[in-house]
Amino acid sequence: MSKILIDDFNYIYKNNNANNFFKSKKILITGASGFLGSYFSNYFLYKFKNLKLHSLFLNDIKISKIKKNIISPIDYSKVYFIKSDITNKESEVFKIKNIDIIIHAATIASPTFYRKYPLETAEANVDGLKNLLNFSLKKNVSRILFFSSSEIYGNPDSKNIPTKETYNGNVSSIGPRACYDESKRYGETLCYIYNKSYNLPIRIVRPFNNYGPFLDSKDKRLPSDILKRITQKKNIILHSNGSPKRTFCYVADAICGYLNAIKFKKFDVFNIGNEDEEISVKKFASLFKLVAEKNIKYKGKIVYKKSLDKKYLSDNPQRRKPCLKKSKKLLKYRPKIGIKEGLRRYLLFY
Repeated sequence: MSKILIDDFNYIYKNNNANNFFKSKKILITGASGFLGSYFSNYFLYKFKNLKLHSLFLNDIKISKIKKNIISPIDYSKVYFIKSDITNKESEVFKIKNIDIIIHAATIASPTFYRKYPLETAEANVDGLKNLLNFSLKKNVSRILFFSSSEIYGNPDSKNIPTKETYNGNVSSIGPRACYDESKRYGETLCYIYNKSYNLPIRIVRPFNNYGPFLDSKDKRLPSDILKRITQKKNIILHSNGSPKRTFCYVADAICGYLNAIKFKKFDVFNIGNEDEEISVKKFASLFKLVAEKNIKYKGKIVYKKSLDKKYLSDNPQRRKPCLKKSKKLLKYRPKIGIKEGLRRYLLFY
């Protein structure tokens, strides 16, 4: 097993405050072949005995990809692979008899792919979520973690950066990104309604630019795009002038926040990311290039090239930076891994 992951998982186990909460729990992870789903799955498998889990249910429409991404030791008597589409009410996943915790990570999160599959994106974020919530009503579930997105904030003006959870957003309801942004917003509304109407124990998290192991090199998001070019020993290509600014959060830090959110005692919503080291896309590419030069003797350069996708930059937010005051206060969330170290781990994992 990768030393990067072993170090990550030991770091997570040491730096979250929810370990005891998972004792004897049956956990369902949707989207278990995706970035966060794969990472969660491997973490729980690696720490299965430490956490004293009862069983783990891994759901996706791509079972082969789930299994391909599993590199932790596995006890097949306690782990179940379920191939099903949660947008279908009759799916196999809804035949599970008992479940304690649902981590709902099934979504299409890459802008390139949700522009290509807008209806499927909206359906996964709304219909799939609603089916899971209705399923949860029958199963006495103790926690549901809904992965929303920092994209629900749209393109905030400067006075709302860093962006607090109370900011209502500046989001377009039409356009190439709306299928994702607006369906995530409506997903949050559904969670609120089910919590207030039925007392479902839901927690909402809004990830801000998480990256790291299992973020697929074919994903088309910035970190994975650059990683792919570097590992292929090709020049890094940027399809903009590189001016938009972001903060990036290494996945091991983010998982600590998500675990603490699962344990949190009541319905709430939390930003999970890193509020430090806000950098431009151009600077991010330069930093990744330097990390690659130092660690794998990369010799490529950065090239600017207009995208063939005419909608590539449509409604692209100029800045994305979270306010973490609430997460720090209520979840004791403390991201510690800087961007250089995070990029080093991401690079060496592959």
